Amino acid sequence: MQILLGIILSLLASGMATALYAWLVWWLDHYEKEPWWLLALVFLWGAVPAIVLALVVEFALDIPVSVLGEGLAYEIAGSSLVAPAVEEVAKGMAVFSVLLFVRQEMDNILDGIVYGAMAGLGFAFTENLFYMVGSLAEAGWGQWAAVLFMRAVLFGLNHAFFTGVTGGALGYARLSGNPLARVLVPFLGLGGAIIFHSIHNLGATLASVTCFSLAVSLLSDWAGILMLGLVIGLVWRQEMGWIQTQLEPEVGITLRREVYEQTASYPRRLNVQARALLRGDIRAWQLSRRLTQTATELAFKKHQLATLGGETGTRQLIENLRERLVSLQASKITLVRNNDYDLP
Repeated sequence: MQILLGIILSLLASGMATALYAWLVWWLDHYEKEPWWLLALVFLWGAVPAIVLALVVEFALDIPVSVLGEGLAYEIAGSSLVAPAVEEVAKGMAVFSVLLFVRQEMDNILDGIVYGAMAGLGFAFTENLFYMVGSLAEAGWGQWAAVLFMRAVLFGLNHAFFTGVTGGALGYARLSGNPLARVLVPFLGLGGAIIFHSIHNLGATLASVTCFSLAVSLLSDWAGILMLGLVIGLVWRQEMGWIQTQLEPEVGITLRREVYEQTASYPRRLNVQARALLRGDIRAWQLSRRLTQTATELAFKKHQLATLGGETGTRQLIENLRERLVSLQASKITLVRNNDYDLP
């Protein structure tokens, strides 16, 4: 009965923490949200196939590592050398698949970070669940609570951060015009993810020897997360520049001035959408989101065309987006007239 209750509470605790972090990752993608179904697929890859693949490969690699015996050297080799490399490759496969099969949905570094973080959150959800249930079976509720705090709170963003590094590198390669960078940068990103993961695991493994090592893990993890946050802030500025540069020529042709100004300002987007929600006008809220999302996607695709040249389908996609914008703005004008209010 205790184990059944532990499984239920572990599912709830891990699920609530994961949902909070997933919302944060989704929010970070300010200007052009990624498709929810694709984010869900990437998350599910991290939660199930990546876990299974990592377990199988780690089990196979445990055979040669076992020659080190049962001591600390064996634990360090398994947790700090084998596990980080295997797990980061397994999670990173999700982001690489997005780049390979639906590359039109990956526009830049931030998109890569978002997909990588979602794969990492899926992996963390399942891994945390296993650790929490296992700790309850071995040592009771006190240990369960300690594991919950350590894995879901103190180190809750670790896997998202590690694979976010890999994803960011793939996102950079996506828009790079340098053939060497397209090949080299993803491997550098994966290497960085493995190194950060290794430092964390090494500190956790040595915690039985000295508590100072756990502080090293904490410092490395949060320094890396702050570094990734700085990169995201720089990408926000870059994206705003793309929107302003690429949409300005569209004003008066396919885009009304007020829609352009709303699209180029994240606070203005939020203000317009909040006003619609406060009026209880769900249709106006949805229309506002679709307008800015479509305008942003047009800006990003035009930037891709200018940077990479004529990728397959890009020119046609741009024309389709222009037509969709015209249609959405016509719907907005009709909505405003019918309801007698202003909708910037």
